[in-house]
Amino acid sequence: MSDSSLLSPLVNSYEAYGAETTSANSDASSGTSLGNEEFLTLLVAQLENQNPLDPADTSQFTDQLAQFSQVEQLINVNDKLDEMVGGVEDSASNIDVNSFAGLTVTATVSSMTIDDGSVTSGFYEVDEPAEVMVYVYDSNGTKVAALPQGEVQAGSYLISWDGTDDAGNSLNDGEYSYVVMANSGNGYEEVESYLSGTVDAVSYQNGKGYLVISGVLVDPDDVTTVTPPSSSSSGDSTSIIEYLGTTVSSSYPIVQVKDGQIRGDALNYNLTAASDVTVTIYNADDEKINTIEISVDDTTTGENEFIWNGLTSNGYLSSDGLYYYTVTADTGTASTEIAGEVSAITSVDGTQYLEIGDTGRLVSLSTITSVK
Repeated sequence: MSDSSLLSPLVNSYEAYGAETTSANSDASSGTSLGNEEFLTLLVAQLENQNPLDPADTSQFTDQLAQFSQVEQLINVNDKLDEMVGGVEDSASNIDVNSFAGLTVTATVSSMTIDDGSVTSGFYEVDEPAEVMVYVYDSNGTKVAALPQGEVQAGSYLISWDGTDDAGNSLNDGEYSYVVMANSGNGYEEVESYLSGTVDAVSYQNGKGYLVISGVLVDPDDVTTVTPPSSSSSGDSTSIIEYLGTTVSSSYPIVQVKDGQIRGDALNYNLTAASDVTVTIYNADDEKINTIEISVDDTTTGENEFIWNGLTSNGYLSSDGLYYYTVTADTGTASTEIAGEVSAITSVDGTQYLEIGDTGRLVSLSTITSVK
């Protein structure tokens, strides 16, 4: 037998087989490559029919069998690596959203979904007063809607959208991204918002799982940090963001004066009977700044309203800051309780307050009497 053993073409062919197994269709590879069984069948046939006068060299035979074994092991390792990579890719694309329930997460928020005509809320926050515009895009990156948010104070806000484009046409179900542009006086700049809070639930929209945080749907792919729940529970641990969209009640509504403008100047109060009333306004230091007398002729049983012009008892415009008021009645009782949906979170001097609907009035967390 010559130096080029009968095994050489077999090993070469098996190596070719190994190269082809790296493709997804290795089972359907051409008949020129050999598998394990084919290799052994042909090997035995050639050994049985070798020239007895020139038999295969034993050492060569052993070396080439070792080559065959090494090639087979490399192919097995390659297949195993392909399985591992595939497993990692599958796990990344199939995140178990249920495992987030009860955890505290932080995520970038930049999408809203339409499912059966129902539209989820968006979310954004600004660090200073600004004119805000929200642009909505479909999955192809085409702008479908512009949602003016108007002038807003520093704070966190929900984005309400009816799921229609700029022409008023209802859009198809699916996920829509949005971009928030804010102008604080130096032109519009994109605002990237992060939402932090406890995952209250998991919602499936159009077959995909989302995390529900304070009523906002969050794509699990957008989560940046995850914190396990605290071992001790306390009402203080509730994130203020979680109040967005809820209905709260408080007996101490707050009025803000900012840049000489009064936000929440309509001071509401309830009477059990029409009466002469006294409205007293205090600043943040509990100092009385003005007292207003209202005649019984200008009141009624039930809801009443008084517009404050922001003046002090000396006739000067109140300085910027926060103010609260009390109401006393000569007949019956008076209440200043306010209730409404939390539309925004406003930050004043480092402290965050809940903004009630479109009244412009604020509520401190410590004065909340009920949450729905």
